[in-house]
Amino acid sequence: MRGDGSSNEERPGTGRRYRTDRTEGISDGVFAVALTLLVLDVRPPEGGVSQLVHGLVLIAPRLGTFALSFAIVAYYWLVHHLIFASLRGVKVALIWANMLFLFTIAVLPFSTAVLGRYFLAPVALAIYGANLFACTSTLAGVWFVADHSHITEQPTVSQRRYIVRRFGVQLIVALLGIACAFLAPALALSIFVALPIVFALTYHRRYY
Repeated sequence: MRGDGSSNEERPGTGRRYRTDRTEGISDGVFAVALTLLVLDVRPPEGGVSQLVHGLVLIAPRLGTFALSFAIVAYYWLVHHLIFASLRGVKVALIWANMLFLFTIAVLPFSTAVLGRYFLAPVALAIYGANLFACTSTLAGVWFVADHSHITEQPTVSQRRYIVRRFGVQLIVALLGIACAFLAPALALSIFVALPIVFALTYHRRYY
């Protein structure tokens, strides 16, 4: 039995259900490491005091991409946290789906470093956008598996539509950013910057 009174197993025929603590623990660990690794590519400028301002200008793109990715990872962590807060346990399928999502989060420091070093380069922007698309699609997979495994608080029809619509819009925005990377790099970067801001401002707590 779990501390909250729920059993570690579902009724016969529905598959075994495990506690969420270990899955949440490794998830928080990956998020924490990813957030830390983001800053490792940002190094203090070299040279004397007279060159400090110039050095800061040179590393500005890396500082900007660090701040952007930090906000994006924080947003993914929040959504992931809200999904798991509604779970009554986890099943093996959900554990694997969550691992796939964590893989995409672990890759973000790499795509961030590429974008920071090759600022506004179309390929760098496309790699970053593809990483965001992978993060969103796999997180949507986590929610989908949890929802269809009946181990989460069952949302109403309007709640389910809202969640699906948010994931869908995020995927479209990521694809739009990838497309713009080769046509208008500055616009692509603006789309990526706007993504966490817009979705944070339009979030409705009652739907998660």
